[in-house]
Amino acid sequence: MKERRATSRYNLALPVTIRVAPNPATVGPILVETRDISTNGFYFNIAQQFTAGIQFEFSIALPIEITGAIRASISGNARAVRVEETNGSHLGHLGVGALMESYQISQAEPVT
Repeated sequence: MKERRATSRYNLALPVTIRVAPNPATVGPILVETRDISTNGFYFNIAQQFTAGIQFEFSIALPIEITGAIRASISGNARAVRVEETNGSHLGHLGVGALMESYQISQAEPVT
């Protein structure tokens, strides 16, 4: 199968907080973890019902091993472009490929 991605993926398990649109406050946050991430999107597994096309807000905490002792996160808006049944260790979950439509990187004071 030919690789169709335009950017490289990095196999990183990063914590992600998801809030589903159109009213993210009514559902509450959903905590998941990335399986991989690229500059355009990320893939995660989720136990809740999710459908392709759904839009959501996200916040990904970046570890200090990547940021160099600066607390940083990526937050923005994304859209599920692929939803699939999973197997193995994530049986009963859905695998979601998300496209980041907009994002910003924020950082806090350095960790001492």
